[in-house]
Amino acid sequence: MERRDKKHFINKLDEWLIILFPDQEIYQNEYSLFTQIGIFVLFTGIFSIGGYFFPADGFIGFDWIHFFEQVKLPAFYPPWTDFFVSFLSWHTLIGLTLGSVSLAIIKRSTHLISGIVAFFSLPLFWTLFLGQIDGLALLGILGLPWLAPLALIKPQVTIFAFLARRSFIIALIGILLVSVVIWGLWFQDMFSVWMIHEEGKYVNDIALGLWGIPISVILLWFSRGDIDMLMAAGVFATPYLLPYNLIPLIPAISRLNPSAAIFASFISWLPLLANWVEGGWYFGWIFILWIWYQLARDRYPDSKIINFTNRKD
Repeated sequence: MERRDKKHFINKLDEWLIILFPDQEIYQNEYSLFTQIGIFVLFTGIFSIGGYFFPADGFIGFDWIHFFEQVKLPAFYPPWTDFFVSFLSWHTLIGLTLGSVSLAIIKRSTHLISGIVAFFSLPLFWTLFLGQIDGLALLGILGLPWLAPLALIKPQVTIFAFLARRSFIIALIGILLVSVVIWGLWFQDMFSVWMIHEEGKYVNDIALGLWGIPISVILLWFSRGDIDMLMAAGVFATPYLLPYNLIPLIPAISRLNPSAAIFASFISWLPLLANWVEGGWYFGWIFILWIWYQLARDRYPDSKIINFTNRKD
C-alpha cells in the first residue's frame, strides 16, 4: 500500500512539474555549443575593436567612468559583481554587451528584418551610452544554469528567467544559499535601493511596486517555460526598474514578425518623451506589454482572448 501511495505521489509530482516547466522552445535556430561560442567570440571581438572609436569621455560611458572602471559599485549590487567587473575594460564591456545581444538575437530570429531592427532599440543604446553592465546579465541568461551568477549581477529582469527550468531554480537557490553563508543577508541593500539614493526614487524608475504583483502573477502563469515571456511578465513585480534594464528583453524582438518587430523597436524609444511629457518614462510599459502580447499570440494561437483580432503576418 505504501509503495502504491509513493508511486501515486511521484506521478502527481511529475505531472505538476510538466505543468510548471513545460518544454517551450524559444529558439528558431539551433547551434552546437562550439558554434555558439564561435559566434559569441567573433562578435565580441568585432565590437570590442569598434569600442575604440567611441571612447568613454564622461559624456559617453558616465557610469563606466564613475563606478565600474574604478570598481566602486553602489551597495545594492550583488557582492560578487566586483569580481566580474574587475576583468573589464571599456572596450571589452562594449564587445561583451553587443556579443551577447548578437548571439541571443541570432538564436531567436525568425526573420532577417526582425533580427536587424532589434539592435535599434533604446535599452541597448542606453546601456552602451552609459557604460552599464546589463549586457553581461544577458550573457548570464545565455549560459544558464552555469552562468547564473553573471545573470544575477543585474537581477531586476533576469531573475524571472530562472523560472523557466527546474535546473535554473536549483542553481538560483544554490547561489543564494552559498552567498548568504559568505556575505550574510546582502540582498537587504538591494531592496533598500530607494533609501540608498539620497535624492530618493529616481524619476526614471518605472517600477510599479506592489500594484504590479497581481498582473505579474497572472502573466507569469501563462508564460511558463518561456524565458522571454517570463521576464516580460516578471518586471511588473520588480521593485526597481529603469528603462535600460530591459536589455534582456531586446532579443525577444527578433522572435516577432517584421512589422511587429519594427513597431517594438520604435515604441522602445517612447520613454524619451519624458523630456516633454511629465511621467513620460512610464511609456516604457508599452514596449513591455507589446513584447509579452506578441509572444503570447504566437504561443496561444487558438485563444480568443489573446487573438481577438485577425492576424496578418
